Amino acid sequence: MVLEESILYGVCKVSVAGLLSKPDYGSALISQCLFGEFIKVIKTKNKRWIKVKCLWDNTEGWIDALQFYISEDIKESETKDCDAFALELIHGLYSNNMTLPISIGANLPNCDGINLKLPFGKFQYTGQIINLQQTVNIQTLLSKIAVKYLHAPALNGGRSILGIDSPALTQLAFKMIGKSLPRTAYEQSELGTDIGFVAYSKVGDLAFFANKDNEIVHVGFIVEPMKIIHVHGKVKIDQLDNQGIYDLETKKYTYKLRTIRRIL
Repeated sequence: MVLEESILYGVCKVSVAGLLSKPDYGSALISQCLFGEFIKVIKTKNKRWIKVKCLWDNTEGWIDALQFYISEDIKESETKDCDAFALELIHGLYSNNMTLPISIGANLPNCDGINLKLPFGKFQYTGQIINLQQTVNIQTLLSKIAVKYLHAPALNGGRSILGIDSPALTQLAFKMIGKSLPRTAYEQSELGTDIGFVAYSKVGDLAFFANKDNEIVHVGFIVEPMKIIHVHGKVKIDQLDNQGIYDLETKKYTYKLRTIRRIL
């Protein structure tokens, strides 16, 4: 009789942890895990490096095990979608005499408004939070979340206020209104329905942009009529028309519009 190996889960216990292409800090950054986000263990290379699947978008990569709490005691039911998220850009999480800085978008599992409980401890968070149980107008909330990221620097593979890429911006903003999006612009473009022209768009619609080979490489979303928030050097708001994104700083078009899709 062959016994099946138990499935191991883990949770990020630092503000931002890297998800790398190889078990080496010199390898490419694929994505990032925020505090409170759960992963599933795929395989272990040694005590330090573990290959995992991120449970919010199924992205796979290598993590430094020292930045996660991984235990057989974490049940699959504990890894399900979270209802509360940090809304402060960076704010302290308190436990006994320890202060842990966490960033906007971090998960706050089992949160009653101040107190939260994770598999590795109990904490207090006194900053602003988003509670999905109390959310009403998600389009308005979506815009308010997105503009908090304004001027955050661009970082390929980044998912935090200290460095972010275009699909991560849309993914995190939608995450905080209870809507899961995939990790890449191309995968996100497979969702929803095409609405045709910019004039028909509304707040929350996703706009996708193609390169010279007509491949989707960029995404942003509508924050007001003919305006898009996206990542180009930094998180910024630019003009959008049927041709593409018109950079309000350089007075040039930077991305060619491919499609606008509605998923809300």
